[in-house]
Amino acid sequence: MRILGLILGILGGLLAGCLGWKWISDANHMKAMIDVARSAGVSMAELDKIVTAGYLLVGSMVAGLVGGVLAMMGKGKIAALLMLAGVIVPAIWAPKSLVFTFLLLIGGIVCFFVKPKSAGI
Repeated sequence: MRILGLILGILGGLLAGCLGWKWISDANHMKAMIDVARSAGVSMAELDKIVTAGYLLVGSMVAGLVGGVLAMMGKGKIAALLMLAGVIVPAIWAPKSLVFTFLLLIGGIVCFFVKPKSAGI
């Protein structure tokens, strides 16, 4: 279970980070157009939510990587909470982010079953 938690944390984190990076990059490339649309009175609330979710997805990448390492160390509950937070928080702003964070969701569930490392020799 530890290795599976590590793999899912890394892959899920990388997928989330790639999506977040893409959304942020796209918004930066279209900055001039967005500014013109804002000055014309067009509501950009949905775009602002997606950009915010993009930054949160980059944070989800970190949460997935750290969660995977914690799962490997036998700290399953903490790893699970990190991974699940990396799924839920961006989904509040952009529910379509769940398509790319599903591996973190599965990894978080798997991490609940990771047993603590024994203090054996």
